[in-house]
Amino acid sequence: MSISRTTPPELKIPESVSVLKAEKIPVTNGLSLYVINSGTEDVVKLEIIFPAGCSDQMSYALSSTCHQLIDAGTNRMNAQTIAEEFDYYGAYLQSEPGADFKSISLFSLSRFFPSTLTLLKEVMDDAIFPESEITTWKSRNIQALHVNREKVSWLAKNHFNASVFGSNHPYGFIPDEKFIDAVTQEKLQEIHKTTYGLQHAIFILSGKITENEINAVTQCFGTMKLTADNPPKLPAPALTKPEKLQIPKKDSIQSGLRIGKQMLPKNHPDFLKLSVVNTILGGYFGSRLMSNIREDKGYTYGIGSGLVPYPATGSFFISTEVGNDVRNDAIKEIYVELYRLINEAIPQEELDLVKNYLVGSFQRSLDGPFSLADRFKGLILHNLDYSYFDKYLETLATITPENIAEMAAKHLQPDSMTEIIAG
Repeated sequence: MSISRTTPPELKIPESVSVLKAEKIPVTNGLSLYVINSGTEDVVKLEIIFPAGCSDQMSYALSSTCHQLIDAGTNRMNAQTIAEEFDYYGAYLQSEPGADFKSISLFSLSRFFPSTLTLLKEVMDDAIFPESEITTWKSRNIQALHVNREKVSWLAKNHFNASVFGSNHPYGFIPDEKFIDAVTQEKLQEIHKTTYGLQHAIFILSGKITENEINAVTQCFGTMKLTADNPPKLPAPALTKPEKLQIPKKDSIQSGLRIGKQMLPKNHPDFLKLSVVNTILGGYFGSRLMSNIREDKGYTYGIGSGLVPYPATGSFFISTEVGNDVRNDAIKEIYVELYRLINEAIPQEELDLVKNYLVGSFQRSLDGPFSLADRFKGLILHNLDYSYFDKYLETLATITPENIAEMAAKHLQPDSMTEIIAG
């Protein structure tokens, strides 16, 4: 029996997916500890997630700085000694500041995990934020600010967020010298005291996990008294009116474009369908924006769209950089593609191609213990459970060209978009 090389295989989307689920481990003091035991290598990752404790832009700036400098020194060790200690064990830390949550991750060889965990605990508990490190941090960030202000993509992104979420909300935060200069050791120590309590922290332990690693975590953190303080909660941003802004950049030969709006949170009923629409528009290399504006018109090297979910809201954006001479034409073509999604049914062949791409991407995102941990984190921080994965596959299996047009008409009307041009 010969196999036809010209006929693609029939698209098959699984009804459900078998995922190794995180197991919640009971801890004496009530600590929220989840374990994902997978993999064959003797390596582990522990991610500790805290509420960011932001209520306004200044508290966000301080919280973010505090997290960046968490390993800058303790009463026993300076920053260099801390780095050398982790390096000695072949381990490292990774910090992720954010407006809603911040996390610190320890990557370690299994046999050294108890030692590196003790070191992490000391870094977190006894951070003193030395004045010398704060001075260095300020100098480095002011220099980075000057460099970034020369980038039209940075200007477009930051002014877009300020416009869409409000210039006073942490989501709309634009770094400047006044926030950097306002950072002091006393302020960092205070926000460290109020936002690093374990009462509201989530521990995710992943890798090749045995009782040894679980016991190391429970012995290190399970006997600590959990703080009862409730960190400040980030207010939901107000809805803003769409606007068109030009951010001047003298002598720039390119313009940074950012077009979009405030959008749905991840737990909204329309989010999954809208994520498919976004992929069609600009979410992968074969998207319509890439095909039109890069491949056909040659206006840019790259263009894409994205959905960014937050706990209570989200954002949708289209982003690119183009030459000033084709800027207006590029913007026109972006809106052409939005109107196409709304007014023209997508061909079934194109929709099947996108579905196939998304199924493959989803399956690859579940490969390995650390990827599984990231997927679980994406659920728990948005008040979702593992049934969300089956709903996603169901969406891919059942979404129709009519659904695509309906979602685009409902959420992607061109006159609802904020448009930022930097350049």
